[in-house]
Amino acid sequence: MEPTRIIFEKNPVSFRGVFVGLICVILICSIEAYNDYYVNNTWLAAHHFPIVAVFLLTVLVLCVNVFLKKAPFCSPLTTSELVTIWCMMIVSASLPTLGLAAYMIPTLVGLTYYATPENDWVSLFHHYLPDWLIPRGDRLVQGFFEGQNANVPWVDWVLPLFFWSIFTFILWIMMMCLSTILRRQWVEQEKFSFPLVQLPTEMSTESNTLFNTFFRRQSMWLAFMVPVIIHTISTLHFYYPIFPRIPLRFRTWGILSEKPWNVIQPFDFDIQLSTIGLSYLMSLEISLSLWGFYLIYKLERLIGNATGISSYLYNQGFVQYREKGAYLILFIFFCFIGRNHLHRFFSYVIRSRPQVNKDNEPIEHRWALVGLFVSLVSLSILLILAGANSFALMFSILFFFAIVCVIDAWLVTRGLFFIHGSFKAPDLFVSALGTHRFGAANLSVIAFPKRIFFRDRREILMPHLVNSLKMSDFGTLNRRHLMLSICLALVVGSLISFYAYLTLAYSKGAASLGRSWIHTISPREPFRELERFLVNPQDTNWQQVGFVAIGGLIMFSLINMQYRFLWWPLHPIGFITPGQFPMNNIWFSIFLGWLVKFMMIQNGGLKMYRKARPIFLGLVLGESFIAGIWVIVGLFTGQGYNFLYF
Repeated sequence: MEPTRIIFEKNPVSFRGVFVGLICVILICSIEAYNDYYVNNTWLAAHHFPIVAVFLLTVLVLCVNVFLKKAPFCSPLTTSELVTIWCMMIVSASLPTLGLAAYMIPTLVGLTYYATPENDWVSLFHHYLPDWLIPRGDRLVQGFFEGQNANVPWVDWVLPLFFWSIFTFILWIMMMCLSTILRRQWVEQEKFSFPLVQLPTEMSTESNTLFNTFFRRQSMWLAFMVPVIIHTISTLHFYYPIFPRIPLRFRTWGILSEKPWNVIQPFDFDIQLSTIGLSYLMSLEISLSLWGFYLIYKLERLIGNATGISSYLYNQGFVQYREKGAYLILFIFFCFIGRNHLHRFFSYVIRSRPQVNKDNEPIEHRWALVGLFVSLVSLSILLILAGANSFALMFSILFFFAIVCVIDAWLVTRGLFFIHGSFKAPDLFVSALGTHRFGAANLSVIAFPKRIFFRDRREILMPHLVNSLKMSDFGTLNRRHLMLSICLALVVGSLISFYAYLTLAYSKGAASLGRSWIHTISPREPFRELERFLVNPQDTNWQQVGFVAIGGLIMFSLINMQYRFLWWPLHPIGFITPGQFPMNNIWFSIFLGWLVKFMMIQNGGLKMYRKARPIFLGLVLGESFIAGIWVIVGLFTGQGYNFLYF
């Protein structure tokens, strides 16, 4: 029987909220590429808790709303409007950089620019790709990478960007459908805590006074000042070395540089105050597992090196393929624990039960299921049009990527704001089939989405969608209206991002921009791999298939231990994260957040935890706010300082 739910009256998304949200989207997408790659400021996004969204929300709440409350005949932005603005900002913050433009555009021209007689890319795989799939022409490509105030050849960019934009939007529709299908299970049934929505929720709460309860807490402001003071002193040191510098990053290269210790590098101790604050909001089981499995992974590398097997296994992709197997088993486990939800969902779809239309879903259940299937089919057809010759193979790869999206979104709902992934979805099929059966045409076409969408998932859209749907409960928003607002933000943000990124690249030269690995190394990576596949074809790699099986077996064992034994302290979430490079930067801060929370609960119980919660929210707010302030300074001075190590 369907469980009883209280249906609250849902607020429609207001025109004012969407208008202000669009202004924020345009502002973010206009300056982000310039800030991140030319000024070399602190990243405005680069993960699933973008500081630019926190900074702008702070300005709206503490400046704009205070002004509107004091001004006659004006009403302040409501909670529903602030939630709408927040959701529009977080989905668009990734578009100018690693979520879309900064990977898509260099990859499309990198194939031509980095082709040489030595690597012979032209004869190896250029003929598999239609002329319209990528921009062509030496002047166009050289102008992008070398700049010298070259004009953007918009006409030559229209068709390739149009095709890949269609591909991107269908991919986003797939994620919207998945988010709709999963929302009730994660929000209403399992009741995940969603740590990343807790700060914007507190900030957006309405109040009859100038400031709500959160902003009137003295403990929050004291914690807020800690990162403000520390980063202000360190940034002043960057501009004026006479000021002292407060070190927050401690490297071990000089200490652990000899064998066998060097195998665990990088092994840094970074103190990131916002990460400590977010870790405090995670469950103890989750945070313990994140840093615990990271140390286990380093110990595994150390023991393996001492026994002589670590280097071999690592070079053969043991960690990456083990992670693939863990993802597959974890997805099967999700289907098992959510079987009642899935049964109800499919009964709604098959019987067209009228209750579903009253549940305020972003997409009606039937259309969500149809949309998921149609989007996967459409994406496969687009890849066939681009030159692939196996519909079943393309569909299978995209289906596995959908599984990866689900797991990544689940990770973020549990509080892990920085994910990356150590593998690419197509690699599983390359290992299982071998490059012979995979086919040169399929390998050539899939190289593009592999680099643009599948490799770096730190700003993938789906976790933002799931968090936005959770935020809609707080704002009692009409979720369908909210999803339409998100779509509008994505369309406008994509257009602005393409324009801003291309203008910057043709003006300054992409090869000379900061964070050069994005513009010089990343565009070559998929085609170097493709060259290796075609020059040295391989059969089924049973060793890597075995690694997948080992990863699946370990994940199954961890899940079994967690559900059979109450004393078992480790959550399976930790097993799929240690091989991802973000953990090198955040593991120690997660440990500190876990340690403080553990001590709080041990000594004062949940009462002490709740009492200290504003302190850790203040750390997150303070670090995001001062980062925004120094970003503005960097934009004006032309010399940026990055103090968040992402």
